[in-house]
Amino acid sequence: MSRPISKATIAAIAFAVLLLALILYQTLALGEYACEVCMEFEGRTKCLTVKAEDEQQAMQTAKDNACSFITNGRAEGFRCSQTPPASIRCQPL
Repeated sequence: MSRPISKATIAAIAFAVLLLALILYQTLALGEYACEVCMEFEGRTKCLTVKAEDEQQAMQTAKDNACSFITNGRAEGFRCSQTPPASIRCQPL
């Protein structure tokens, strides 16, 4: 014989479903722009594509992440981040 489901269990399930829906909404709401940025620094090159809410944020994040791949240490990372990108391609999604 099965036991009836308690109100607390129903509330917990409802909360979990709402939380999952919120996470999916926030995840799918991102990515209005995709930017591919190629950085060249001291003979090394790295291209990365990043999706973000706006074009500027996508470009900056791609640039920072590409620099982190091709530099060693904070000083090089700072100099790389001050270097103009070799190429930038952005498109709305």
